[in-house]
Amino acid sequence: MRQSSAAEPADRASVLAALDGTDPNARRTAARACRAYPDAIDIIARRLAAETDPRVLEVLVLNLVAVGGPAAAAALAPLLRSDDAGRRFAAAEALQDLGPDALPFFDILVRDPDPQVRILAAEIARGHAGGAAAQTLEHLLAEETEVNVCCAFVDVLAEIGTVASAPALRALKARMPDNSFLTFSVDAALAQLPSN
Repeated sequence: MRQSSAAEPADRASVLAALDGTDPNARRTAARACRAYPDAIDIIARRLAAETDPRVLEVLVLNLVAVGGPAAAAALAPLLRSDDAGRRFAAAEALQDLGPDALPFFDILVRDPDPQVRILAAEIARGHAGGAAAQTLEHLLAEETEVNVCCAFVDVLAEIGTVASAPALRALKARMPDNSFLTFSVDAALAQLPSN
């Protein structure tokens, strides 16, 4: 018979107490355990706002992906605006992993005033070839002024775009002809688009 480790919280109250404790190892163990509760997303979202240890943060984010659904995506989306780069990138990756459940947030975040948020939001669209996400990126390219954001959109369109993406890419290249990296990115994307 498997014996319970002394480090494992015994019940819900212990899990919640450990999540708020000072020991990062105990918080990590509790972060794994909290997925079992019906209100796991609420518990995880509350902890995400305060957690500073990258290992605990990773477990919390992975648990949100495992639970899945629009509520998990809603808990992750605000992290794209975090001051902490690790938190932002973890959230972007997790939102991408959530697939269709994250797409409603993509549409909002890809228009965020912060260029860094727009760049990370574009990543959510990967894996959704030929759908509304590609059309959104095509439309936004016509107005985007930040070169790094344009390059991020172009990179994602290279993966998810269709033959219909080509005019938006060519228009961007014509609008910013003096940026050699952007020109290279657009040419590479155009070469990767399907031919029909």
